[in-house]
Amino acid sequence: MVQTEKALITLLDIGNKVVEAVSDDGKVDFGEGIQISVKAIGLVSAFKNLGVIQEEIKAAKPEDITALVEVFKTKFDLPNDEAEAKIEAGVEMLAQLALVVFGKQ
Repeated sequence: MVQTEKALITLLDIGNKVVEAVSDDGKVDFGEGIQISVKAIGLVSAFKNLGVIQEEIKAAKPEDITALVEVFKTKFDLPNDEAEAKIEAGVEMLAQLALVVFGKQ
């Protein structure tokens, strides 16, 4: 799940940078846009490795999914802690549902 985790972290880093940029004035200024763009460069690797990511997800064991959820909880950050906790709980529930529905029999 190495490439999957790297892609997840990249997406969360970009999202956190956007939230940080708009938190003060609701806008992304030029400097903040550059910082977001620098984070977004990591998406190139994620797109190049989509096939690997797909295979990692297909072969994932319950503990792999649990580890990804923990990475999400660690890296995901919102200024509103209550909203953050609700989103994290939702992601965890969706991951568990995905294991039930798509898990290996």
